[in-house]
Amino acid sequence: MAKSPLFTPPKYFQDVVFHRHTNRSVGWLELFYDLVYVATLIQIGNFLSDNVTLVGFGQFLVLTIVVWWAWTGETFYQNRFVVDDVKHRFLVFVQIFAIATMGLSVSKAFGELYIQFTLAYIVTRVVLFIMYIRAAKADNAGRALTNGYLVGFGGGTAIWIGSLFLPAEIHWVGWLAGIAFEFLLPFLPQFQEWARDMVFDRHHMSERFGIFTIIVLGEAFVKILDDAQGTTLGLPQFAFSIVGFLVLNSIWWLYFGETEEKVVNQDNALKPIAWMYSHALVAASLVAFGVGAKKLYASTLDYPADPVYGPYRLLYATAVVMFLVALSLIDYGLNHESKKNMQSVIHLISAVVIAIIGLTATGANAILFVALISFVMVAQVLYDVYVERQAE
Repeated sequence: MAKSPLFTPPKYFQDVVFHRHTNRSVGWLELFYDLVYVATLIQIGNFLSDNVTLVGFGQFLVLTIVVWWAWTGETFYQNRFVVDDVKHRFLVFVQIFAIATMGLSVSKAFGELYIQFTLAYIVTRVVLFIMYIRAAKADNAGRALTNGYLVGFGGGTAIWIGSLFLPAEIHWVGWLAGIAFEFLLPFLPQFQEWARDMVFDRHHMSERFGIFTIIVLGEAFVKILDDAQGTTLGLPQFAFSIVGFLVLNSIWWLYFGETEEKVVNQDNALKPIAWMYSHALVAASLVAFGVGAKKLYASTLDYPADPVYGPYRLLYATAVVMFLVALSLIDYGLNHESKKNMQSVIHLISAVVIAIIGLTATGANAILFVALISFVMVAQVLYDVYVERQAE
């Protein structure tokens, strides 16, 4: 009789997949875990909505990176190890409680609740540390890499604990130092050698990151609907909705619209790193995009013909630029044919064009401003369709 998954310790995914002769799919606990993180990102978006300034945007980026990095740690663990036993579920529930506490602390994370926010993050890393200890004891495969992660997460957590002793106004420096310590580990030659001996599940990873991205993109859409709730669509609002939907749908198309399966290229050590880290920019850009779109729509209700407010214009353009830059890095990390390299270049050129529009369209109202950006975004979609057509 096969042992119940509720009492089976962690196993390296390749050993499990080899016996099942099939690819894994994302599990229900993973989806629940993702939704809790996205709920926290919603609170970070609300923080940005209340602080649309240069300082506020910088703080928004710090919070997003912190939350995204916490999500990535458990995601990579769950990718390399197949585990769904009682102990693992308990540890995940503890993480969920900690990330919910972070979400409750976001609005004052740079003020009176910074200790609460910091301690909640530390709990997520301590739990992850325990997960890797379990894996090291239960599975001999890739023991060197597992021990490397223990050193990395242990060092990063120690730095976070040290940040509690910094002055309140610079505690975030300790946060970034702890994350940077962990960020840089995959670039070490020894770490890359260990990673080659214990690869990750490319199909599962692409699906997991894709699901997280689509949930965050949906959250951006919810922000727009939430602000528009109960309003009558006049001509300005209807026109803005059309051009706004063109941008939103183009974002979906450019990330998800290719018909071929997207899997990470592990032949080059830098490609998986570029692919993974670029998704931090994707998450930040989509949250910022939702806030920017919400602000611009509100301006069509009060002052539809007036030039769009400068900070809102720059926020919207910056969000789209960040997304396109991240998309170029994602393309670099995928198994693309050489003829598709031009798409990555076009994303970068489009990012420059949209940045120029954001900086120079000072006299445009919200409708015209978003229409200009939608033109650039739709052009990229049309080029993707052309490339697909030529490949037939």
